[in-house]
Amino acid sequence: MELLGNEPVMNNNDLVAIIVLNHNKKNDILECLESIFKMDYGEFEVIVVDNGSTDDSVKAIKCRYPDVHLVENKTNLGVAGGRNIGIRYANENLKYKFLLFLDDDITIDESALSEMVSSFNANGKIGIVTPKCFMTNVPGVIGYAGGMSVNLFTGKISDIGNGKKDEGQFNKSKFITSSGGLCLVSGNLINDVGIFDEKFNPYGWEDVDLSLRARAKGFKIFYNHKAAVYHKGGKRGRGKAITEYEFSKSKNYFYLIRKHANIFQLLTLSMVLPVKVLLIITKELLRGEFKTISAQFRGILSLIK
Repeated sequence: MELLGNEPVMNNNDLVAIIVLNHNKKNDILECLESIFKMDYGEFEVIVVDNGSTDDSVKAIKCRYPDVHLVENKTNLGVAGGRNIGIRYANENLKYKFLLFLDDDITIDESALSEMVSSFNANGKIGIVTPKCFMTNVPGVIGYAGGMSVNLFTGKISDIGNGKKDEGQFNKSKFITSSGGLCLVSGNLINDVGIFDEKFNPYGWEDVDLSLRARAKGFKIFYNHKAAVYHKGGKRGRGKAITEYEFSKSKNYFYLIRKHANIFQLLTLSMVLPVKVLLIITKELLRGEFKTISAQFRGILSLIK
């Protein structure tokens, strides 16, 4: 369903509070901010929430972008925790209409924000608008087209279009099930649905949870294919960092299922998930990722109380 006209529609009161999380990515955050200040959309304020960086990020931001609202956390509060700090700051200091959530390794196209705001003005039921996200390091390849596909009967949650070459197959704006982490959210949605659930800290599925809560309240999530962002993302690592990542993703995945699945979905999942877990174990064994398997099981067991 195409909701957009040829030209973005903006109102004078459409102030966007842009919340950017940063953690030890000085060069990336500077590139991100540079792209933000090149946008053709003029009504915005930038809030950088630094999650306990130990590099020179904070110093560099203060030097290069002194007008940015900078919130310095002493420790890493995770994605949900960090974003909630940004939301609270915006609530106390800005009269905004929308919140744009970005990560430090994101750059945004010049017209992306104008396009996303235009979607809100086209349909009053929309609560979240998402862009087409490209992989920065693999030109022309999609990270996700709008967000996530979520099936609570099978437990499958996946990025729409991930890894596919962009050949125009996702050039249709439409309503989707769940946003990704990079999205424009209305202030009305936050007031009605609430902020991010910090039980999803440090990272993993907090964006899907917010989307499902929003849909339950009657809000719609709209993918605008004309809005483009570029995400560097992280490579799969080893050692302590990857085991912490796998622990968090596993724990939060099962927390998400437990939180949102109804009785009929849980009955189906009771048959599907054991097979899913077995396939994951087999895959990781073939890769020799024994610590990863341990971390994933610790994540699952942490929810059994």
